[in-house]
Amino acid sequence: MVKTRKHTIFLDPSLVGSLSPIIKFELAKLSKEKQLKFQKKYLEKRRPLLFAYICLLFFPGTHYAFLGNWPMQILFWITLGGGMMWWLFDIYRLKALVHNTNLNIQKKILVEINAVNVFHKYEPVVVSSRLSIRVA
Repeated sequence: MVKTRKHTIFLDPSLVGSLSPIIKFELAKLSKEKQLKFQKKYLEKRRPLLFAYICLLFFPGTHYAFLGNWPMQILFWITLGGGMMWWLFDIYRLKALVHNTNLNIQKKILVEINAVNVFHKYEPVVVSSRLSIRVA
C-alpha cells in the first residue's frame, strides 16, 4: 500500500515503482478492487526486460515481435537487422523500447478498466531513454 497526497494505491510496492507517475495518479483515483484488477492484468501482459534481452541476444531478430511491434520486426528481417548495425544499436535501445511498450500496456489496461480514455490530455514525448509527458 502506497499513499499519495489524497489517495492510496493498494498495489505491490515493487510494482508501483515501475509505473509512470501519470499511471500512479490515475490509479490512485480508482477503488481498491479496480487497482487490484489492474495489477493482475498488468502482471500478465507486461514485457520483462530480461526476456527481451534473451530474445535480442540469443534469437536475433525476435525482440520486436516479443514487444508486439510486427511492422518493425518485418523490416528488421528484410534488412537483416540493417546489416547487424541496427541489431547492435538495439542492444543499447532495448531498455527504452521495453519501457515504452510497458507504458502503452499500462495505459491500455487503465483505459479498459476505467472504460474512459483518461490520457487524451497527455501527449507523450520520448526523450532519449526516458518518457516525459507534456500536458496540453
